[in-house]
Amino acid sequence: MSTATTTAIESSKGIDFPYEVVPVHPKFGCRIPDLDISKPLSEQEFNWIRGLLHQYGVVAIPNANLPDDESHVNFSRLFGEVEKSRFRSPHMRSLPFAEIFDISNLDENDEIVMPGNEKRITAIRGNSLWHADGSFNPRRTYVSMLRAIELPPKGTGGETEFADTRQAYEDLPEEKKLQIKDLVAVHSFLHNRQIANPDSELFKGRSVFDEPLARHKLVPIHEPTGRPMLYVTSYAHHIEGLAIEEGKKLLKELMEHATQPKYVLRHQWQNNGEAVIWDNTAVLHRATPGGYEGKYRRDMRRTCVMDSSTEAYGLNNQEEAKNQRNSS
Repeated sequence: MSTATTTAIESSKGIDFPYEVVPVHPKFGCRIPDLDISKPLSEQEFNWIRGLLHQYGVVAIPNANLPDDESHVNFSRLFGEVEKSRFRSPHMRSLPFAEIFDISNLDENDEIVMPGNEKRITAIRGNSLWHADGSFNPRRTYVSMLRAIELPPKGTGGETEFADTRQAYEDLPEEKKLQIKDLVAVHSFLHNRQIANPDSELFKGRSVFDEPLARHKLVPIHEPTGRPMLYVTSYAHHIEGLAIEEGKKLLKELMEHATQPKYVLRHQWQNNGEAVIWDNTAVLHRATPGGYEGKYRRDMRRTCVMDSSTEAYGLNNQEEAKNQRNSS
């Protein structure tokens, strides 16, 4: 992330937030350089962090200093119910906490994933497509927190990009807003993996219509700010009420709009121990490839907090949702 001017944040009582807040993009994203979240936070301090997250969509904490996975999970719980992985792939490392998702380039033996490991390569490619975590689930994801355990050498890639879907919606022509305001997108985990690795034997004969699907508004409201956003991700397969190809064309158009360079910031990971928090109901994100692949370790671990807003379940049945949650 590139730096910009420091913002002074004041509470309704006129009390300053005790840490420097550095905006990193003209419209969204900030960095809190001196915040150490390994230390106990007051209720007011946490409320400020959450408020900054809602305002900026992305909050980078270079000196987070969380010592282990347990502290990562515990900090995430401050935002709400933390998702647990429903299954563990035999092709991934076995981490001690079900709430920790392995977003590394490491296999089950803690070795760097090589091209022959098709399942892991497909997952890595899927994460390189623009998405919001958990949009393929009936109950969507609210906050994600990604923590750097071991970064590859600087200059070898592995940055994370974010796209501002609130500003992207705001900038749409009024006629386009009217066209899409009541539309519902149907999301599929399988769809993301199929477009990530279309020639894979893993997906031959499989149809998204035979797999769990999730229905979410294309333009939900970001409740903390009241701003509409474009909930268009690489998990979105089609749009209800439109012919499949017509819906795909519209989704492609909106994705291309929302991920224009003016809406995107690229986060350059600074050091091991850094953490980045983002609001999946306000931004999209993706991993970026680089020269580190197949050569250097990139150990990243993520937690996801489930959404509790009125938009959380989209148009899905809440009772059925409890038994249908997938894992990314």
